[in-house]
Formats: sequence, structure tokens, C-alpha cells
Amino acid sequence: MPDIQAASPADRDAIHTAITHLRLARSLLAQARAPRAAAAALRALRSAEGASRHVDHRLRRSQS
Repeated sequence: MPDIQAASPADRDAIHTAITHLRLARSLLAQARAPRAAAAALRALRSAEGASRHVDHRLRRSQS
């Protein structure tokens, strides 16, 4: 199995902070009636959620 780069809890915290900010941005853009920008924020949010799952996997792999 290929080596996986170790992750730290700080990596996970940074991604979770980004997710929180993206959720706020999406909400504010929707309130401002900027549907295309809100859709872009939603795509970024989905990508960040994928990154969160990936860093969780890296944390589990680096601990075992």
C-alpha cells in the first residue's frame, strides 16, 4: 500500500474552520440574492467536506 502523508489535528481544525466560513458565506450570498455565487460557495463547501473526510482518513492511518 502506498505511503500516506501523516495529518495532524491542526490540519483537521483548519479544514473545519474553512467549512464553517464557507457555510456562512453560502448563507450570506443566498440572502444577498446572489445565486451563482452561492452555488459556487456550495461547490467549494462540498469540496472542503471531501477534504475533511480525507484528512480524517489520514489521521486514522497515521495513528495505526
